Amino acid sequence: MICLALMALSANGIIAQNDFANFSRYESDNQTVKALPQNQRKVVFMGNSITDNWASMRPNFFKENGYIGRGISGQTTYQMVLRFFEDVVKLHPKAVVINAGTNDIALNNHVYVEERTLQNIITMAEMAKANNIKVILSTITPCDHYNWRPDVTDVIAKIKSLNAKIAAYAKKNQCQFVDYFSAMADERGAMRKGISQEGCHPNTDGYFIMEPLVKAAIQKVVK
Repeated sequence: MICLALMALSANGIIAQNDFANFSRYESDNQTVKALPQNQRKVVFMGNSITDNWASMRPNFFKENGYIGRGISGQTTYQMVLRFFEDVVKLHPKAVVINAGTNDIALNNHVYVEERTLQNIITMAEMAKANNIKVILSTITPCDHYNWRPDVTDVIAKIKSLNAKIAAYAKKNQCQFVDYFSAMADERGAMRKGISQEGCHPNTDGYFIMEPLVKAAIQKVVK
């Protein structure tokens, strides 16, 4: 009876439409990437709009270095952890850069519980390590408010707290760690002027700051 019910739901398109993790975003491109020589898919960047925009705005940075962007705008760690195997592990990179958590704080699709968000990030890291993929963790980039969620308060404090816990995990587990936050924040902990259009998402100048930082971390684990 359960099988028949699932078949009926599928036939009506209900299951297909409920793609919470958005597997469909990269499903086709993943097949193309798998066929590339490994020097063209050395590192996968997993993330949200920060990563999504990066790959879109700075495509040469990704292509010239053998990096693959797997960011999806708006996603929380709850969605990323679901698609991590498809969008990272199955591409067989040498390393993964994980940037996640700001949309959890912004309450994009889930109540924010710091420990659960941290555990989702740790789960992705452990999944990578179990598949012989080097892990590079990074801070959330600075932001003092979310334009799309003005009701979320204490944004800077929440970002700093989660960043500290990500850094502690990276240190304890000997993962490479990239501190975008310190390089991009002003004295309050907000995004510095001139490197973002609205205080949350880096513009090209913001990515120019991030690129040498992450590239240096990658070079330590990917020869």
